[in-house]
Amino acid sequence: MSFALYASMTLLFWRAMAQRSAARRQKPVAQRAPRVSILKPLAGSDDELEDNLESFARIDYPSYEILLGVADLRDPAFAVARRFCARNPRLDARIIVTDPGAATNPKVAQLVALERVATGELFVISDSNVRVRSQYLWSLVGELSDPRVGIVTSLFAGTGERTLGAAIENLQICASTAPGIAAMNAVCARPLTVGKSMALRKRDLVRLGGFLPVGHVLAEDHLLGRRILDAGYVARTSFDVVENRNVGCSLSRTLERHTRWAKMRRSLLPLGFFLEPLLSPIVIASAGALLAPGKVTAACLGIVSVVQTLCALLAVRLVRGRGFAWWYAPLELARSYVALFCWLRAWVSRRIAWRGHAFLLQRDSVIVPVVAADDRATAGAGFAA
Repeated sequence: MSFALYASMTLLFWRAMAQRSAARRQKPVAQRAPRVSILKPLAGSDDELEDNLESFARIDYPSYEILLGVADLRDPAFAVARRFCARNPRLDARIIVTDPGAATNPKVAQLVALERVATGELFVISDSNVRVRSQYLWSLVGELSDPRVGIVTSLFAGTGERTLGAAIENLQICASTAPGIAAMNAVCARPLTVGKSMALRKRDLVRLGGFLPVGHVLAEDHLLGRRILDAGYVARTSFDVVENRNVGCSLSRTLERHTRWAKMRRSLLPLGFFLEPLLSPIVIASAGALLAPGKVTAACLGIVSVVQTLCALLAVRLVRGRGFAWWYAPLELARSYVALFCWLRAWVSRRIAWRGHAFLLQRDSVIVPVVAADDRATAGAGFAA
């Protein structure tokens, strides 16, 4: 069963990537170039943040602005944003000091402030660790030129690895996250929406009350996508892949990040989360070898490890256009066990740390600040972490 599920996901992903060129030729071509506001909430100094921002200065599009949100002038991202604006004086780029108290979710708190000053007809939400190509905006605008489409999310690839933690992080994104998103969106009537890179119309967002109604959850991109779909629109996935730069992160940071994402998936889709290990034949074959050690189970584990590793390396090449260095080939085995470890940790606690804040994660990814949760527990309405 595990191999069948993994094979199905892989084949759907390969099919989506194989059809990418044809989809680019067939997708709507924008008849005009509406003004775009790129909303970039910044917090901390992400890997190669300056270079990531510079890629947005090289976008080939006639009318766009870049709004850089910073919640604290002491944040290292503020100095990087200032240098970026100084290097690109002809670029319509501004730094907006945001109010961290505007929403429980720190990212949404920044988006609320950026929304108020944005002048574009279209909004593009882009994380600080994203790097893009020059045609980035045209691909999103082209999708939104179809009036049925209400939201577009970009497929993303992990790139730039120089450490073990970054390599595992990027392999997880390229061999599991991206194929999972592509496969899910190929068969589901309600596709996943991911805020790594996402575009929608300003008027639609205003009609839904702006960003504030999604400010109480961790998965604000998921809830925003659901609200757009409930309003009668469809969601699209752009296969103009953007880069998620992970260069020098430690293994502990990778574990922390993927544990947080695992806890979020558990809160959103408990049944799907429970079945997640079945999507890793290496994990299931390893369990079989431990429970019934012998030549047959050992041979099965060996075969499964080779097949899954080859599929993972092919996924990396497909999604980012180039493969891993050869010495990273054995990492698929390690990545599978790291993912299992994060999955197991997600069952132990609902507490998360994000952007310098501690939260308790509740059903549907609702987040409660730990201080508020502790006060509630004292009053007799506690929540077990």
